[in-house]
Amino acid sequence: MRFILAIIAFVIALALIGIGIAQRTVFLPPSSVSVQTTQTSGAPYLFLGSDSLLAESGDQTVTFTGSAKTFVAYGRTDDVKSWLNGSTYADLSVVPGDKPSLTSTTVAADPAGAANVASGSADPSGSDLWLDQYSTDGSMMRTFNLPAGYALIIADDGTAPAPTTVTISWPLDDSTPMAVPLLLTGAFFLIVGLILLLLGLRQMKKSQGPRRKQPALPKGKRFSSSRTNGIESGVRRGRRSITKSVAVLVPAAVLSVAALSGCSVLPLSSQSLPAAIADTATPTPVATDGTGTTTPSGTATPSGTATPSATDLPTPVPTPDSGPPPVVSESQLDTILGKVSTVVTASDAAAATDTAAASTTLAARMTGPALDLRTATYSIRKTDADYPAQAAIPAGPSSVVLPQATNEWPRTVFTIVENPADPTVAPLSLMLTQDTPRSQYKVYYAVPLEPSTTLPPVAPATVGTSRLANDTKLLSMTPADVATGYADILAVGDQSPYFDKFDATGDTLRTSVGADYKAQQKANLPNTASIDFAKVAAPGQTIALATNQSGAIVTANIRESVTVKPVEAGATVTPTGAVQALSGVSAGGTTKGTEAIYDYQLLFYVPASGDTSKVQLLGFAQGLLSAKELP
Repeated sequence: MRFILAIIAFVIALALIGIGIAQRTVFLPPSSVSVQTTQTSGAPYLFLGSDSLLAESGDQTVTFTGSAKTFVAYGRTDDVKSWLNGSTYADLSVVPGDKPSLTSTTVAADPAGAANVASGSADPSGSDLWLDQYSTDGSMMRTFNLPAGYALIIADDGTAPAPTTVTISWPLDDSTPMAVPLLLTGAFFLIVGLILLLLGLRQMKKSQGPRRKQPALPKGKRFSSSRTNGIESGVRRGRRSITKSVAVLVPAAVLSVAALSGCSVLPLSSQSLPAAIADTATPTPVATDGTGTTTPSGTATPSGTATPSATDLPTPVPTPDSGPPPVVSESQLDTILGKVSTVVTASDAAAATDTAAASTTLAARMTGPALDLRTATYSIRKTDADYPAQAAIPAGPSSVVLPQATNEWPRTVFTIVENPADPTVAPLSLMLTQDTPRSQYKVYYAVPLEPSTTLPPVAPATVGTSRLANDTKLLSMTPADVATGYADILAVGDQSPYFDKFDATGDTLRTSVGADYKAQQKANLPNTASIDFAKVAAPGQTIALATNQSGAIVTANIRESVTVKPVEAGATVTPTGAVQALSGVSAGGTTKGTEAIYDYQLLFYVPASGDTSKVQLLGFAQGLLSAKELP
């Protein structure tokens, strides 16, 4: 009976293990679904939106081939389309269905976008709009996990045709949850069968133990010796026969166990990983039937392009809310600040030997009053090395990030960066602007903060803020009046009608160049000369960004002229320091006089309308902008 049960257990074990192995081999479902297209338009750019990337669930593994090099970046869909505005590109889209397909539609260049194209490079590499970017020679395979609202831009160098063949694959659920239980159950029955077999063999051996000696037969009756020998011989042959059967059966059982034990169970971790992101397998696109339609495939073959591991996958970005998104993320701004710092640092170092070249390089990442003041400082320091340099632009970290929330251009970002190498250096506030999608963010204002400055609460970087109009009535003073009022206070002090609207506490600029300073300068001048101070129109725009308490951070630019000239015949005036360096007047002086223009970049906090608090000066940057001899 035990042998029968053992045979039954072996049959069940063989069936269960066979079914379990079959589920992981011949019956294994496809591991991914793929779509592919080949576009022949020769367009320099490809656009792949989130609608196509999310046509199937799971991570999106995209393969690009057919170009000398491949560049891929992702960003917000509106940003990618805005960057492409004015250029011809191929729009890739997935057609859903039982057999999904990938199509390519050529989008002609919009003449209205010509200004955008002219404002920047045709090469999308390095644009400040991208949240991340990748490039390589030849083909590329990357795995993404992008949510709705984000898109890919693909190119070679913006001039050569973009990759011609694009394949998108998504992982399918090829898990076989019953495979492991079947294999384990089969192994259990195998063990049970072996135990039953061993028990049966043991019982058989015990039943064939040594026989007792036969009793003596009565005399007179004899048995043939040959017959007795035949009986004994038969017994011995029977024992040898049993022994031989056991010897044959045991090796057969051992061989069966060895054969079945060779079927190893797949690790659970390998079963749970989609082939699209596994480090050891690359999903291979299925050949198309010529129409761009592909079918699911569960095979994986080696590829010339390495599949990114899980640590290489781009970090999923937050899904935008219903309102306009902030124009940059914190990580995006960190990248931008790193680029700005590199350019400005290199320009500062080169200014001592080649001022013109340094100024040209600087213009790639600075504009407006920040560029004007820094290039003027370069010219002064070339002659007067003791003249103080403008504050360095550190790469970070940013202690405050306040981006504008908008889908339009120009765009604005306010941030405060600190110098980790020297904590004694005042934090630097930066107002950056981007004029068009293809232009880069540039520093428009670079203003060191005043000592013990407390910044008002601002919105989180993930929410952003709005830029206010210069004539808004939501503040205690309009942004336009802030610049006008403060310039008037510097000119006439407490005689200004704006005097009581600004907080004088901690305002070191007012004490260094204000009305009292100007009066002292006039008193110290000899009777043979005169000095006049006048307000000069400043080209810098006033920028106001809303804060949490309905107030605003306002940056403004004001300028004033200082004119010194002799008032008696034959008298001369002799400029010194930076004025002499820029005006070119010799040490002998001039009988005509000089005019110097000073520039001030200002950072204010303006309270909300109805708030009795005063406007506060949070920081400033000042310097000589130009000087000349009077005609």
